Amino acid sequence: MPAEGPAGGEVTALIETPPGVALVAACVPSGAELCFNAIDDNCNGVIDEGCGLTTGIVQFTIAWGDSKADVNLDVRPPPRMPGTQDSSDFHRDKDCPRDPSCYGQNEENVFLSSPDPVRAEPPHGRVTVTLDLGDPKDAPLPVHVRFGARIGSKSYGADVLLNKRGDKKVFIFTM
Repeated sequence: MPAEGPAGGEVTALIETPPGVALVAACVPSGAELCFNAIDDNCNGVIDEGCGLTTGIVQFTIAWGDSKADVNLDVRPPPRMPGTQDSSDFHRDKDCPRDPSCYGQNEENVFLSSPDPVRAEPPHGRVTVTLDLGDPKDAPLPVHVRFGARIGSKSYGADVLLNKRGDKKVFIFTM
């Protein structure tokens, strides 16, 4: 799927989803941005901005309500190629529900930082994103998780159900 970068360039991403999960354009023109839902509510190409999360040219976010379930977001970037973005520039904001700053609003966010966001480009290669139900902690199953992805200025989303401990859903973004 093509995604337009911040400087107007084209960023091409082929996106593979887990069986039974549909990735859709995640822009819901509702006015103001709502927090803790992993959706680009105001259609500006950024997920949950102004909600205490950091963003970058690539951003992956999950949100799952007030459940005590431990859901994990794991991002595996492609190996670093000479002259390209360093994969160590991927950073995590929070680890909910363990992080006390979550306050029952569970959201995890991984973003690609860049020293020059105007000229930044997504990494070239395969980025693997895994959602994993580590421990349901007596939460009713399945645990409903909203997954949001930002590639350039385009955002995408999916509703994911995690049915049991260790249930994993894998998304692959090839850029």
